[in-house]
Amino acid sequence: MPELLIGCGGWQYFIIPGVDSLEIYSRAFRFVEVNSTFYRIPSIELVKSWRRRVPEDFEFSVKASRVITHSEKLNPTEKAIEYLNKCIDICKILKSRILVLELPQSIRLSEATIHNLEKLFEKVELGNVRIALEPRFGWRVDEQVIKGLKDLKIIPITDYSKEDPPYDDEEISYSRLFGFGEHNIYQFTDEDLKEIRRRAESRKSKKVYLSFHGISMYLDAARMERFVKTGELPPVTKSYGIDSLAEVLADAKFPMTKEELVRKHGWKLIDVDEKTRVPASVILKQLRRKHYQSLEEVLRELRSRFEKA
Repeated sequence: MPELLIGCGGWQYFIIPGVDSLEIYSRAFRFVEVNSTFYRIPSIELVKSWRRRVPEDFEFSVKASRVITHSEKLNPTEKAIEYLNKCIDICKILKSRILVLELPQSIRLSEATIHNLEKLFEKVELGNVRIALEPRFGWRVDEQVIKGLKDLKIIPITDYSKEDPPYDDEEISYSRLFGFGEHNIYQFTDEDLKEIRRRAESRKSKKVYLSFHGISMYLDAARMERFVKTGELPPVTKSYGIDSLAEVLADAKFPMTKEELVRKHGWKLIDVDEKTRVPASVILKQLRRKHYQSLEEVLRELRSRFEKA
């Protein structure tokens, strides 16, 4: 069975007042995917500080600059080569084995893609850095393209909540986990996490990296970490039923319509009991009125209905 490493797409929102976010994040998880490098190349001194602030065995992966993938579209131009070298340097400072290339929707994997990647790799020194590739258009490609990617030792990326990768690398498998919501607004259900674990543990690689993304990534990753260690899926709130719903709606801004409640907050999981969790939308859709002035109004109606039932 492969070793599973669970982490998230960045540490900037892992906030505890008065504590360094990266340092405290590294106590909770074993690896992180650096996403800020996609938008801007940081200074070498800043990158060195990231490495100093975490334990020796903590792992980073690095998302490659969008200049390479979105501006230059993998063409082996001087600019693409320059930025690829910068990203490789960051990987080496962080002792990262993995450089993530996220392709735009406009690039479909083809023999031309393989050709461009070959030319890019000829111009740089990857060393121990491995390239992991996420084609946003999907993995519906012919066998010749798959063979070319294997020959280049490229690690295929998929979202294990949705699909298996097209093949397994001997050393590393990598999943970027977004789930089924729009604009990364999603919280993984117990069934999702079970499926992700099943797919991860069925890989033939030595290590499998699970990189959670989206609005609930820290809680999702923490629940997966607990699930892998203990075999149990922990609750998402401190209470059950309507009290659990009250917790997840604590940040809701009223007045609000029923439709807005379902759209803006229905994705959040609530604990029905110790073993059952459902999206809040399951409960919110049972509201009878169209408009609500306060959270208290919502809870009062629901409590009245469930108590009578």
